[in-house]
Amino acid sequence: MIRLVVKPHEETGGEMVQVWDGDVFVAGVYPHEDGVRVVSKYLDGVDTEPVYPPAVVVKFSMGEPIEAG
Repeated sequence: MIRLVVKPHEETGGEMVQVWDGDVFVAGVYPHEDGVRVVSKYLDGVDTEPVYPPAVVVKFSMGEPIEAG
């Protein structure tokens, strides 16, 4: 189950959102001058949803299980 945790960023001191799947850190979400930056070694794509208001879905790799370590 994916869970989100708000933490201070270690370098900037600003807020970031950590994305966890169980005990595995999956991604970091940070403010960016042009919007939002998502950093993850598991990133597998982004889909836009034609809804109002507009939305995006960030996908994480499903090709191999996400494992701790």
